[in-house]
Amino acid sequence: METIPVSIRGESYPIVIGTDLEPALLDAIAKVPASRIAIITDSGVKKHWGKEIQSMAKKSGKPVELFAFPAGEKNKNQKTVTALQHALLKKRYGRDTLILAFGGGVVGDLAGFVAATYLRGVPYIQIPTTTLAMVDSSIGGKVGIDTPYGKNTIGAFYQPKAVIADLRFVETQKADHVVNGLMEAIKTFITSDKESLELIEKLDPKNPAKDMQTLQEIVTRSIQIKAGIVMRDETEKHERMVVNFGHTIGHAVELLSKFKLPHGYCVGLGILAEAKVSELKGILHGVDRLYIEGLLKKFGVTSKPLHKFPIKKILEATRMDKKSRAGVPQYVLLKEIGSVYVEDGKFAHPVVDDIVESAIQST
Repeated sequence: METIPVSIRGESYPIVIGTDLEPALLDAIAKVPASRIAIITDSGVKKHWGKEIQSMAKKSGKPVELFAFPAGEKNKNQKTVTALQHALLKKRYGRDTLILAFGGGVVGDLAGFVAATYLRGVPYIQIPTTTLAMVDSSIGGKVGIDTPYGKNTIGAFYQPKAVIADLRFVETQKADHVVNGLMEAIKTFITSDKESLELIEKLDPKNPAKDMQTLQEIVTRSIQIKAGIVMRDETEKHERMVVNFGHTIGHAVELLSKFKLPHGYCVGLGILAEAKVSELKGILHGVDRLYIEGLLKKFGVTSKPLHKFPIKKILEATRMDKKSRAGVPQYVLLKEIGSVYVEDGKFAHPVVDDIVESAIQST
C-alpha cells in the first residue's frame, strides 16, 4: 500500500493506492464528520460491485444508501446531476452527508460535481474503479459534466476528502479497458517522467493487469506526478496545463464521436497529432515523435480513427475546448520525451490552423 499526501489551501487528504483497501476506506470515512453516506455510482459498477461497496461502507456504523444512474459518458450531463440531487433532497440528506464517488471517470466527475453543488457543497471521497480514473480523473479535484458544446464544459475545482485507489477492481477488467486508462499514464510520463516509460514497456498489451506489481507502480508514479502538479497549481492557471497534452484534439474527437470512442483512446489520438504539431513547429525532434508513435501502436492506438472525422470539424471542435482563450485553442507542445515547451512562463500556446491541419493529415 502506498499513501500520497496532498495539501491544497491548507487542507490535506490522502491518496491511497494498493489492493484490499477496506481499512483505508473506513479510516477515511471515520475522519469525515458526517452522519449519513450516499454512494453514487453507475448501473454497470452497481451490478458488479454495488453490494460489496455498501457492505464495506456500512462497517463505518453510519446509514448507507446507494444511488445509481445509467452508465455511459452520454449520461454525464445536467439531467443526471439534477435527478441525483432531487433524489437526495427527497430523502432529506443534509449537509452532514458524505458522498462516495464509486466508479470510473464518468462517475467520479459527476458525483464530485453533485457533491460540490448539493446544498452548496458536501464532502466526498473518490473511489476510482478503473485505471483511467485512478491515474487521472480522481486526482486534482476537477469535477464536472459534458454539454453539447464540449467535454467537461460545466464544473468546478472541488477537492475530495480522500482518494482510495484499490487495484483489486482492475484485476478482472478487459485489457482494452486497462489500456484505455494507461493512455493517461503514458501522457504523464511523456510530458514529465521519461524514465517511467520503461515500466509501460514492460507491460503485456494483451493482458496489462497480469503484472499487477508493475501496474501498481505505474499508477503510483502517475498519481505522484499529477498530485505534485495540482498542489503547485490547483486551478490550472500555469503548470497544470501540462496534463492537457493530447487533450485539445483528443476532446474534439471524443465530442465528434458522440462519446462512442473511449476517452483514453481519444487522448492517444490527440497525443499522436499534438506530437506532430510539436514537430512541425520545430520544437520536438522527429526521433522522439516516432518513439511515441511506436509506443502507442504497441498498445493498439494508431491514427486511423483520427482520419474518420473531417479536419474542419476537428478544428471547429477544438475552439470549444475549455482551454481556449478568446476562441483560440491552446496546445501543450512537447519539447522532448519527458519535458514540455514553456515560453514566458506559459505551458500552453496558440497554434495556427494550417499547422494543426497538416499535423492531422500527416499523422
